[in-house]
Amino acid sequence: MSILRLTADQVRRCLHGVGYEIFVQSFFDSNGDGIGDLNGLRQKLDYLSDLGITLIWLMPIHPAKTYHKYDVEDYMNIHSDYGTIEDFRHLINECHQRGILIILDLVANHTSYDHPWFQQAQLNSTNSYRDYYIWKDSERVQQLGLNAFNTPDMNAAGLWHKVGPESEHFDWEEFEKKSKIRIDVDKDDRITTKLAASHDEEQSTNKRKIEKLTTNIYYAIFDPRMPDLNYDCERVQDEICRIGRTWLELGVDGFRLDAAKYFYKPPRLKSNISWWTKFRNEMLRINPSVYLIGEVWDLSIRIAPYLRSLDSVFNFELADILISCILNEGNCSSMLNSYIRIINNYKKERHEEIIDAIFLSNHDQNRIMSVFNNNVSKAKMAAALLLTLPGLPFIYYGEEIGMLGMKPHDKYRREPFLWSANQTQGQTTWLEPLYTTISNGCIPLEQQLKDSNSLVNHYKKLIHIRCQSDILLFGLLKLIPTRIRCLCLFEREYNNKSIFIAHNIGYRMQQISIPKIYCQIIYSTNDNNQLITKGQLNLQGFSSIIIDSK
Repeated sequence: MSILRLTADQVRRCLHGVGYEIFVQSFFDSNGDGIGDLNGLRQKLDYLSDLGITLIWLMPIHPAKTYHKYDVEDYMNIHSDYGTIEDFRHLINECHQRGILIILDLVANHTSYDHPWFQQAQLNSTNSYRDYYIWKDSERVQQLGLNAFNTPDMNAAGLWHKVGPESEHFDWEEFEKKSKIRIDVDKDDRITTKLAASHDEEQSTNKRKIEKLTTNIYYAIFDPRMPDLNYDCERVQDEICRIGRTWLELGVDGFRLDAAKYFYKPPRLKSNISWWTKFRNEMLRINPSVYLIGEVWDLSIRIAPYLRSLDSVFNFELADILISCILNEGNCSSMLNSYIRIINNYKKERHEEIIDAIFLSNHDQNRIMSVFNNNVSKAKMAAALLLTLPGLPFIYYGEEIGMLGMKPHDKYRREPFLWSANQTQGQTTWLEPLYTTISNGCIPLEQQLKDSNSLVNHYKKLIHIRCQSDILLFGLLKLIPTRIRCLCLFEREYNNKSIFIAHNIGYRMQQISIPKIYCQIIYSTNDNNQLITKGQLNLQGFSSIIIDSK
């Protein structure tokens, strides 16, 4: 099947439009097994296109043991619950036909404990895959000392974990089975697993292998089941580049790079940047328009250097500031000044066009409607701010219908999308929702689409206005100072044209002064019924207005 690709101009518009993060398992089920899949997503592309989405980010879709699939066992395949490579090809083509880019979550800081590389690496210290991972008894670790590898972001079980029966996640029966497997490299340098020719021969060495396994101690930041890869090993770098190239050849438009700041241990910023530059150059060989966005959960001053090699990084700092401002009726001018400060930090590192990846929440955070305690007015306000700022705003699936979800349980922030009030065909049922239920005040999409004032239609209106305006897509932000804390006033400027935008995040009506050049209201929370009188306008609480120039 030939892959339809978007032009460079189409890609640029998509990268300033609106992104949409999807956990496939919870989205839409095409075969009745209760688990979302790629064909189910294909069936809902018209919904996403109608909403105005220009880029889809798929959370991990590769074979894995956990429900979340950040423990990849095979980078070259699709999880069987989700479909096949052929299903994925169809999905890419249908996305591109609708002018939608699709990027994959590339989880390359670590692999699954059950990845063939790790299964080989743990056998003995001379195995050819041993250096793919970080081992406590390695010469380098011994030279640097264990303290050099410490990080405040480690998992509750610690950083160093023993391979063998003493490990709580170790499956004795699984080991017996996997110890009979060897890993070969085929003519295309792809890793394949094949059963050993002689069962008896393997059995005879099992005891010696077990003895060696019990002395193995490996490094894992996030979870004992997810051992970290060793990027000081050139072969690891080559493997990940090969994996990236393969998916780009299949038609993928780019990658969300999981845990992008953790790749070198001990942490080394220059090495990280050097690696991502190498990876980018390798990807550009396949797709000159490839889009790379990094998850670097940190302050902007520490995030900025990654823009030397990546197109975008998620703006966690702005998300926190924006949500806090709306939640606590904070100082809007201060919030916008923070945004300008962040962008200025970025510009020090990147002189090309900056695509700021802005968002309200993602799969690792409490859902925004839960943060706002089911306050629809505040959720609409947050959406209006997000969708009128420069960059590429991301929506976490279901955010547009007000789905709920809270810590500490990850899966309950990734509950099934609520399509209708009844268990209709396509509804995913793999998880009984704890938060996103009608009894908790959640309104299904089917019902919201019929209500012009619903949250989803609020999103839809703003997304379409954004995507139809070059000024809102590409324009820079210019702050308009005000002493009224609850008013967020700014202009967007592009090609000598501008748009005026005002948000009132407070409860009370505020009178605002409109610069003379602005007269055409193109969006108002109150359905364009507002009038500009002698350069003045009354803006109701929790409402927004967008005004075009003459």
